[in-house]
Amino acid sequence: MAAVWVSFCLLVSLAALSPHRAHVSTWGSLYGSKHGAAAAPTVGICASSVVVYGYPCQEFDVTTQDGYVLSVQRIPEGRGKGSSGGSGGGIKKPPVLIQHGVLVDGVTWLLNSPDRNLPLILADNGFDVWIANTRGTRFSRRHTSMDPRDPKFWNWSWDELVAFDLPAVFDFVYGKAGQKINYVGHSLGTLFVLASLSEGKLVDQMKSAALLSPIAYLSHMNTALGVAAAKAFVGEITTLFGLAEFNPKGDPAAQFLQALCAYPGVYCYDLLQAVTGKNCCLNSSTIDLFLENEPQSTSTKNMVHLAQIVRDGKLAKYNYGRPDLNLMHYGRFNPPVYNLSNIPHDLPLFLSYGGQDALSDFRDVARLLDSLKLHDVGKLTVQYIENYAHADFIMGLNAKDIVYNQETLAAQHVVGGSQGWEESTDLNSWASGEKFKVGDQLVFKYTSGLHSVVELPNESAYKSCNTGSALDSKSSGNDVVKLTKAGTRYFACGTLGHCGQGMKMKITTVAGNTPSSPSSPSSSAAASSSSSSLRSVTSLFGIAALSVPLLLSMF
Repeated sequence: MAAVWVSFCLLVSLAALSPHRAHVSTWGSLYGSKHGAAAAPTVGICASSVVVYGYPCQEFDVTTQDGYVLSVQRIPEGRGKGSSGGSGGGIKKPPVLIQHGVLVDGVTWLLNSPDRNLPLILADNGFDVWIANTRGTRFSRRHTSMDPRDPKFWNWSWDELVAFDLPAVFDFVYGKAGQKINYVGHSLGTLFVLASLSEGKLVDQMKSAALLSPIAYLSHMNTALGVAAAKAFVGEITTLFGLAEFNPKGDPAAQFLQALCAYPGVYCYDLLQAVTGKNCCLNSSTIDLFLENEPQSTSTKNMVHLAQIVRDGKLAKYNYGRPDLNLMHYGRFNPPVYNLSNIPHDLPLFLSYGGQDALSDFRDVARLLDSLKLHDVGKLTVQYIENYAHADFIMGLNAKDIVYNQETLAAQHVVGGSQGWEESTDLNSWASGEKFKVGDQLVFKYTSGLHSVVELPNESAYKSCNTGSALDSKSSGNDVVKLTKAGTRYFACGTLGHCGQGMKMKITTVAGNTPSSPSSPSSSAAASSSSSSLRSVTSLFGIAALSVPLLLSMF
């Protein structure tokens, strides 16, 4: 675990002081031929980390416009529910795309047990789950014409993730799911989705975005190792800049780390804390499993680009270090800036960050929030967790309670199941088999013009089918009703005679359980001081509130 963030900080901190060497270097590779095969490993993430727990899982290849072949996994159903390709017996489930950070791959989301890792929690709660893997990671080391041993294979930064990787995966998932996508990103996975949205990409395909440990600015990164590296070992980084592929497990990085460990004030017995901040809630078995799978390679150019955010204090495209080179690439002497205020103001966003996070520092998050200060009231939700650091959000044992608690997940209930809202459906039998919680949604699917949905005021009106006393009436054929409070509610078809023929039901909604643990970090709201438009929350965000139509926790 420590190696990932050590490598990140070394490159970011040191390159911030010497940022322009990459474009004049002779590119090489850390890997020998046995590491550079173009074909992906035969055993993928599905086989190693999903199917073994009894969940269906599908492997897909997605080719980007610039020729990289990306590995994508789909978990269409929960455990023991079989596989219907995400259709749920003819009912389309809301899709969620989950994106990892730098120097890791999609496996990092799956390291905890099934009841504690986000993808499987979502699958068990009725979501169509997709896991992305960026170019250069072990299952995405392929290209239509280049081999990973070719230095040109590694000539990219996170600009290319913005321009090619994310749009390709969104196009693919959108084509399969047939509806807008809910996005969850961590660390670098938040950076390039924010940049994409600022350029108008993904807007027509995205339903909402949840950003965990959001990174858009890195000016206040305060890791002990990063500071030590920036002060004392700038000269050593020149050896790394001669490499196209940055491999955290390679000899140059290991030698550099060994030198840093001898620096006064840097204690290598606790590297993870020195780099990420003090993670409250990891256990040793999860870290051991992490080290069996990670860290992954990325391009040195990508690490240099991250370093430029530290040095320049702004979110901009890759700086080639010379005005003439920037002019050649961008038609201007300085690289263009990603303007985050261009992100659509009505897009539901959820940001969660920690008080102990040394990489996603609260001051940098405040600056990000200031960039979003024009966002619509109620469409930007912010969660601050005092005791959380960078890795807690994806591997913390209590992340399910603090960030994505499955006990308080807001679920969608398609009325009547696969049969829908129809006369032939035994609606009350269906309702008796469901558990309805505050925050959940009822979805009524039927033929518009043939049926409708009316809500009746009480038991008497329900028994007598007095639809003339209806509290509300809907007739779109795809109606959504949110369950906002505990109690019993009554529904019937408003078409003449249908209620009397049994097309009615009553449901009882119960309050959702609120997680509590004396050992859990506190979760409190934090609003940006620069913006009065932010809606802070004191309750945790149930990540399944990403369900259609909006982030339920925001309403």
